[in-house]
Amino acid sequence: MRGTIVTEIVMSAPRARGLFVLTAHPEGCRVLAERQWARAQAGFEAPLAKAAGKTALILGSTTFGYGSSTAMALRAAGFERIIGVGYETPPSFRGEKLAMSSPGWYLTGALHAADPNWRTYFADAFAATTRDRVIADLKAQGEQVDLVVYSVAAPRRSHLGQEWNSSLLVMGDPLEVVGLDFKSGQLKPIAVEAAHEIQVEHTRRVMGGDDLEMWANALLYSGTAAEGMTVTALSYIGPKLAPVRRMYWEGALGAAKQHIDATTQALNERLQSAVGGRAFTVMNPAVVTGASVAIPAMLRYISDYLGCDEAGQGIYDDPLDVGLHFAHSLYGDDEVWRSELDEEERLRLDQHELEPKLQEAIAALWEEQGEADPPEVTARGLARFRTEYAQLFGWEVEGVDYEAPCVPDSTLGEAEHVFDLIQSA
Repeated sequence: MRGTIVTEIVMSAPRARGLFVLTAHPEGCRVLAERQWARAQAGFEAPLAKAAGKTALILGSTTFGYGSSTAMALRAAGFERIIGVGYETPPSFRGEKLAMSSPGWYLTGALHAADPNWRTYFADAFAATTRDRVIADLKAQGEQVDLVVYSVAAPRRSHLGQEWNSSLLVMGDPLEVVGLDFKSGQLKPIAVEAAHEIQVEHTRRVMGGDDLEMWANALLYSGTAAEGMTVTALSYIGPKLAPVRRMYWEGALGAAKQHIDATTQALNERLQSAVGGRAFTVMNPAVVTGASVAIPAMLRYISDYLGCDEAGQGIYDDPLDVGLHFAHSLYGDDEVWRSELDEEERLRLDQHELEPKLQEAIAALWEEQGEADPPEVTARGLARFRTEYAQLFGWEVEGVDYEAPCVPDSTLGEAEHVFDLIQSA
C-alpha cells in the first residue's frame, strides 16, 4: 500500500526521454480536464432525450484522447452513468525520487470531482479479472450497459499465460519515406521494416477485436447487456496518401484494425439476435495523441493537416469535437448515424479529414521529398502539434503558473467511485 503524498513541488518543465514525455503536470492536467468538460457541456443546448437514463462502459477512458472525450460528450448529452476502465497508477516514491502519476490519474480526478456519476476502474482492460469485477459490480447494483465504447490502445496484451507485442511495421516491401523529425523540425528519410507473419499476428492479438469480443460476450452472458445495447470500436482508416496508407491501414496495425471491423460485423448479428442491439466500427479522424508522434509518416501528415487547418484549407476536429459528433450522431434526433455509415457499415466521423480539397492540399505538401526544411504550412502545423502534444501531459496549458508549487497527489479511492485494481492485485 502507498502512503498519501502531500509534498508540494515546483514542476517548471517536463522531463522527456526521446519523443516521450515522462512527467505529467497535476495542475495543468486538472485545468485542461475542467475546460474540456465545460466544452462538452456547452456542446448541447439541452440533454438529448435518447441519451437519458443510459449507462456507457468506456474501455480506455482515462487518457486525454478519444476515450475520455467520448465519455465527456456522452455524460453531457444526458447519459446517467459513465463507467470507465483505464490503466493508471498513482504517484509514488522510488527510493527518494518521486515518480509522478500519468496524466490520466489527474484527468480522472478532475472529472470525478466535477460530477459524481462517473465510476472508474484503474485496471488492465485485457484482464479477465477486470471483466469479472466490472460485471460483478453491475450485477450487484442492478445495472445494465446500454453502450460500449472500445478505445483501448496498448503495446502489449497478455491472455491465458501468453503475451503478444504490437509492431508499427509495414507489410510487403519495406517502406522508405521522408518523414518529419519532431525535435529538429526537419524533413528526414525514414526506413520502416516489413513485418514478418508472426509480428502481424502479434499486432492483431493486441490491437484486433479479440478483447472486444470477450467484453461483449461477457456482458451478454451475464445478463448485464441492456435491451438494444450498442457496441462500438473506435478506429482509424486514414487517407489514400500512399506513405500513410502503407504505414497504417495496409500495415500490421491496419491488419489489426481490419480484424476489429470483422469482429464488430460478427457482433452485430449476435447482438441483434440476443438483445435487439447493434455493433459497428467508428472511423475517427487523425488527431494529436501520445501514439501519433511515434508512428512513422503520421507526424508529418498530422502536422500538414494542422497547418492546412491554420491556413483555412480544411477543418481539424480534435478528440472532443469527435466525441460530440459521436454523441449527436447516435443519440440526436433523426438517427443521423444511419446516414453516416459507409458501404461496410462503419460509422464515418472522418469526413472533414478526408474532404477532397484538403487531401489535395496535403498531397501537394508531400511533393517535397528531400532532406530539408519543411514547407511553411507544415512547420506551422508542427508547432501546433508540439503544443497540443505537450498539453496531453498538462504542459503549455494557458493560464497555468508552472513556477507555482503543485501537489502531485490527488485523493482517488472508493469514496470518489474510483477502484484501483492494479494496486490491489
